[in-house]
Amino acid sequence: MGNQRLRLILILPGLLLSVSTPLWAQQDEPRKLNFSGDFRFRAEFDRDSQRSDGTQRDDRDRLRFRARFGLSYQYDEHISFGLRVRSGAAAATQSPHITLGSELTPKTFSLDKAFVRVASQSGWFWLGKNSFPFWTQNELFWDDDATPEGAAGAYTFGLRAGSSLTATGGLFILGTPTSNTFGDQARLVGGQLALKTGVGAASVEAAGGLFAFREDPGQADPRLEDLDYSIGVAGARVTLNVGSKPVAIGADVMVNFEDYPATLFNDDQTTGYVGSLRVGSLNKKGDWLLGYYYAHVEKFAVVGRYAQDDWVRWGSATATRSSNFQGHEFRAALALGSKNNLVARFYLVDGIERESASATAKEDGARFRIDWNIGF
Repeated sequence: MGNQRLRLILILPGLLLSVSTPLWAQQDEPRKLNFSGDFRFRAEFDRDSQRSDGTQRDDRDRLRFRARFGLSYQYDEHISFGLRVRSGAAAATQSPHITLGSELTPKTFSLDKAFVRVASQSGWFWLGKNSFPFWTQNELFWDDDATPEGAAGAYTFGLRAGSSLTATGGLFILGTPTSNTFGDQARLVGGQLALKTGVGAASVEAAGGLFAFREDPGQADPRLEDLDYSIGVAGARVTLNVGSKPVAIGADVMVNFEDYPATLFNDDQTTGYVGSLRVGSLNKKGDWLLGYYYAHVEKFAVVGRYAQDDWVRWGSATATRSSNFQGHEFRAALALGSKNNLVARFYLVDGIERESASATAKEDGARFRIDWNIGF
């Protein structure tokens, strides 16, 4: 009996090793299920903001947060699925942020991504609700938090060494259907060509596209203001290293080609442009970044309820009127880790024209924000 126990003690480690080895080997295989998430805590201060009737808005200080959690599943070599939930009111297309101080009530979360994606070496397409698929270098035309719903696809053509041209297109449903045909629904159809190349020691990214927003004629479109938009957007960014720091210079132009009737107030306000300069990066702990942006965005140069919500506090709790302004953004950021950083931004803006025929003054404002962002 004693010899049998001794044999068992000697054999048991070998049995465990033989059973466990396949599990160790599996750890080297790519995981099919992946998780990601991020959290932001924000302190925001609004000052010196004038309403369109000439009265002053009260100064406002807010503490806010954003939380997002997503997962993706790689079904096979080509097909994957993705989901993401975010904090914030479901109707707040431009913002997942929640303001602290609502009587300690539980906060709401919404599904802001749900899609299936098919990819090959040179192209991809997805169906569902996902990120804006076109190349942008800022949010002045389209807010990153606005996740369009429909279908999109892209194909990349290889050019000379180190260069590529990507063609991207998409069809997205914007409004609640009130008829049985897609032709009568509010929608966005977009197409873009984007180039990546090098010029000497500099890397260059440039893109041009046309984005057609079509209203639903059967009902009021508060986000489109019952208007069609045909907006051409062109942008470029040149990045080069100065010493050990990357320096990026960017420019964007937006032109709405629709010819609105003269009875529409601000009917000729259809152009926007943006210039930017950034020095530094936030890739690893200790990195820093400084940035400056100038923006001039006329009333109908963008669809105001889908563009950024950072520069102004105009609009409602769930929809920012993010056009008809010009102004400056000053940015400074410090990396506390690879996905952990502090970002401070100061905005100073003025209205370009009066917002409506009944308005007596141009809106303006100043805003300061500091964000702590951490992700995994």
